[in-house]
Amino acid sequence: EKQLEAVTSTEGYLRVIAGAGSGKTKLLVSRYAYLVKEYGIDSSNILCVTFTNKAAGEMKRRIRALIGGEYDTSLICTYHGFCVRVLREDVEKIFFPKEFQIIDNTQQKAILGEIYQKFELKLDHGSFEKIVRQISRYKTLNRNYVAKMCCTDKMQILEEINTLDDQIIEAYLQHQKQIYAMDFNDLLYFTIDVFSRCEDVVVKWQDRLNYIQVDEFQDSSKTEMQLINMLSQKHKNLMIVGDPDQNIYEWRGSNVNLLVDFDKTHIP
Repeated sequence: EKQLEAVTSTEGYLRVIAGAGSGKTKLLVSRYAYLVKEYGIDSSNILCVTFTNKAAGEMKRRIRALIGGEYDTSLICTYHGFCVRVLREDVEKIFFPKEFQIIDNTQQKAILGEIYQKFELKLDHGSFEKIVRQISRYKTLNRNYVAKMCCTDKMQILEEINTLDDQIIEAYLQHQKQIYAMDFNDLLYFTIDVFSRCEDVVVKWQDRLNYIQVDEFQDSSKTEMQLINMLSQKHKNLMIVGDPDQNIYEWRGSNVNLLVDFDKTHIP
């Protein structure tokens, strides 16, 4: 009964909290199909976000089984996948080439290995984990780095360089800039930066996205919440689904309170 109520509730901010194995994904899949088949919403106007490519692929498969394969389901994706699409569509806003690189953990290790060699240091597992955490922390706390990465001038990116770690971080960011590469953190921060600076881009996406659904919301961070808030400003049709007891990404900034307090921040 409650599942059916959630599936057929189409307007406004909605939060669904349910335990493991209770059918949360089935709810999202069914609601998506209801919006398209019963409510007449174009599937290209529905953003459905989950956390892994595997989960997004499974959700896409199940939705296609319900609505048919002729619909555009490209906006069933991860946060990062969505950000890639936004940035590639308006890449001139960041002065990067359309086919900019996206670097993963292995490529980060290769870049940092070269930098450590130049400083006559050894990059082992411990030092790699430590410096990657520092880079991530720097980017989280200093969002103005995005403007410097987008700038065509060869300017210093860090505000101050006082320690050897600062020198390594600066070298890493300069290398990223030189090869037009983004890591997974950058994808979110660059997209938010574009939305903040370029009203035409954010309005285009706000107009396009009539409905937004987010799965596993307990694993969302404040940055991801900021992105979703920007996107849902016009239509205000946002459904989040999650289980506060399944929070597994605290180490990378997820904040379960965003789910727990959603009714205080979004629902009148």
